[in-house]
Amino acid sequence: ADSATFPTGAEMVVDFTFASSSGGQVKNPYVAVWVEDSAGNLVQTISLWYQSGKGTKYLSDLRAWASASGGDIDSTTSGATRAAGTYSVAWDGTDADGNPVAQGDYVLFVEAAREHGPYEITSTPITIGNDGFTVSLADNGELADLSATLTV
Repeated sequence: ADSATFPTGAEMVVDFTFASSSGGQVKNPYVAVWVEDSAGNLVQTISLWYQSGKGTKYLSDLRAWASASGGDIDSTTSGATRAAGTYSVAWDGTDADGNPVAQGDYVLFVEAAREHGPYEITSTPITIGNDGFTVSLADNGELADLSATLTV
């Protein structure tokens, strides 16, 4: 394996909790988890939760992801929206073309938006190298208990 790329067999797991702040019927959130390089260019959308069909019109509510990705849902790992709960999503260290990313500095983002509800985004710098790590991301509203763990 080339030591200048994401370690072969490594995986970064992003854990977070979405906890609704309002009572009654709550719309499931749209959630985007992605990585950008240090210059602010989209590297990979790790996970995108949205309602397919008519719901795609609300993808623009994920303002930062939509700006970074150009709203391109064709190259994303996607799935349906989910109710409040604790979740994990994993990244294999590849870019949008399926190639291992170079070692270096990146920024991890987690963004959530609900129809007629709040909007939150949080991020943290990460450095991909040959060693594993765990970093925490700041809580923001309904997004809580956020961390990313690189296991090599």
